[in-house]
Amino acid sequence: MNDDRIVDYIRGINPEEEHDRKVQLAVRGLVELFPFLRVSLFAYSPLSFTGEGIIRMDRSGTYGMSEIREDVRSIPPVYSAVHSKKAEVVSHAGRGNLFPDKYVDRFNLSFLIIVPVIQSSTVVGTIFLDRYTKEGALSKDLITSLELYGKCLGQLLYNPSEQKIILSKRETEVLQQLAWGYSIKEIAGLFEISPFTVRDYAGSALKKLNVNHRGQGIAEAIRLGFIY
Repeated sequence: MNDDRIVDYIRGINPEEEHDRKVQLAVRGLVELFPFLRVSLFAYSPLSFTGEGIIRMDRSGTYGMSEIREDVRSIPPVYSAVHSKKAEVVSHAGRGNLFPDKYVDRFNLSFLIIVPVIQSSTVVGTIFLDRYTKEGALSKDLITSLELYGKCLGQLLYNPSEQKIILSKRETEVLQQLAWGYSIKEIAGLFEISPFTVRDYAGSALKKLNVNHRGQGIAEAIRLGFIY
C-alpha cells in the first residue's frame, strides 16, 4: 500500500462536512484502499473502556451499529489494540474464543484485524476489518498502512473544532458521568431527575458537539477539555 494514497484520500475529505458524512467517506476509503470486504468503525472511551458501534460497510450497503456497546476489557484482542495502540490480528474468533458468541454468530466472525483510531496520543476508536480478499499471510507493510489510516482518521474525525462550543453545567455533568460508565438510570438517581431529562441533556450536548453517538461525544468532550 502506498501511504501517500492514504494521506491524499483523508486530505480529500472536506473537514467542514457534516460529521456523519465524514464518517461514511472515511470508512469507504478503507473498503476502496484495502483488500477487505467488510469494515466497521467503533468509538472508544478511554475512561470507561467502552466501545460503541458507529457504522458498518460492506458490498451490500452501509449500516448503523449504535446498538452495540461493550466494555472492551471483556474482549482481549480489542483491549490489546487500544492498550498497545497497535493493530491486532485475530486469526480465529470462533465461538468460545476471544469474542462474545453473540457477535461471532451475528457477523460470522473468523479472521479479522482490529486497528486503533488515534487522535494525538489518545485512542478514540477502533476499526474492524474482515473478509480478507487476498491469499497468504498479511504483510507488515499492510498492517503499518492500516495503522497510519487509523491515525489519519483520528485527526479527521476527532480534531477539536475552531468554533467555540458552550455546554451547560448539567450537560457537562451528564457527559462526565457517562464517561465514567454510569447508566442513564443511575445518573437520573444521582441528580434526582428523570431518565428522560438525562437523555435530553445528553442529546443536547451531543448536538452541540456535532456528533450523533455517545462514544464520539465523550471522546470529543475529553479533547475539548469539558470532561476528563
